[in-house]
Amino acid sequence: MNVWSNSQAVRDYEDFLANKPSAVDWTGDCPSCFIIPSSGFDNPSPCELLLSELADVSKGDVVLEWSEGSPIAIPEEFSSSPAPIYVCLPSSSLSSFVNCEYIQGLRKQYPASPLLEDFVFVHYDGSIAETILRKNNLGGSEQTNLLLNCGFEKSSGRYDYKLIENEVQLGVDAMGIKKVAGRSIACGKWAGSVKERIEDSVKRCCGVEGEGENWEMIDLGFYRDVRRMLFEYGILTSAVRLVGEVHTKTSGDRLTFNDVVMSYEGETIDLVRELSSCLRGGLAVTMMYGFEDRILALAESSNMWKDQEAKTVWGGQKGLGGVWEQQNGWWLEEMTVKALAKAKETRIPIPDPLPMHSEYLQFIGVEVEGEGGEPVAEVGVGGERSFMDALQGK
Repeated sequence: MNVWSNSQAVRDYEDFLANKPSAVDWTGDCPSCFIIPSSGFDNPSPCELLLSELADVSKGDVVLEWSEGSPIAIPEEFSSSPAPIYVCLPSSSLSSFVNCEYIQGLRKQYPASPLLEDFVFVHYDGSIAETILRKNNLGGSEQTNLLLNCGFEKSSGRYDYKLIENEVQLGVDAMGIKKVAGRSIACGKWAGSVKERIEDSVKRCCGVEGEGENWEMIDLGFYRDVRRMLFEYGILTSAVRLVGEVHTKTSGDRLTFNDVVMSYEGETIDLVRELSSCLRGGLAVTMMYGFEDRILALAESSNMWKDQEAKTVWGGQKGLGGVWEQQNGWWLEEMTVKALAKAKETRIPIPDPLPMHSEYLQFIGVEVEGEGGEPVAEVGVGGERSFMDALQGK
């Protein structure tokens, strides 16, 4: 039932049975267009430092600077012949970018402009961009998506940067093969080009060439695999940040991702499982076996997650967009508010699909309301003692 409730899942399953990949040829690298923030990245993360070094104008690349509200147009040489167009923008700018006049013009053509398929979207901070992209004809198996799990850090050595990777070891499986989490993976039309581009940039900027001829930093996968992993990282950031902020509020301590999973492991797993269960019924997406272990391992040990502050981007303001609408705000809007609105339309009462998530949001000050503005039913009624009551000694 979960599979047949989603048309994309049906197509993916049929392709899987037919041994048909969810992407076309793995084309090699070629001159590309790069869209970057006009003011640069604010306090750039390792991934953002890597993105800022991808373009090489000496090889025919073109760099376009963009800021919210400013016009943009892809140069003729890239709009007339296929080539990768990298969207190297922070998550907070993604919604504004895809809703700008130029992108909307491409989308509203009939049929939609094939140029849309050349955009390459990079995901690196656990934000869930699927809703934003799909609403604007920028999602699906042809679209190139990169889950980036490596980056650069400034170095005073021979090279300008040193490589930072997120990969963590999870032991070995029954066959004796090493299990790892935190690998970078790409899918879609330009996946092969993306892979070659990033690996060449790592060699050029860090002098890293790996061990042996088969050294690879970027895996190539199918759309269904990358989509599942993007949701896995979305669960990671949303769950750990929310649990961290709740306990920061009660203790006054600054908590990192590592602190949260080490001190509140059971609580984090409960929230992780609650979020993942909604994906099965809502989007026909089922996490792969062992996802809880991978999430905890990344939060505890990975270079780019373990020391991050476990705090949501909620700032006590209504109508927050940007990163909020792609992290905890996404779960609230897409899985709670819309589900309750549909139930109201059909007059079939249902409980909050994400009771723990809603309760935690309310505790940090987020107004959890239905689509009509009415409060979502409180958690812990009917004689049950909620977690927040226990936390506050009630």
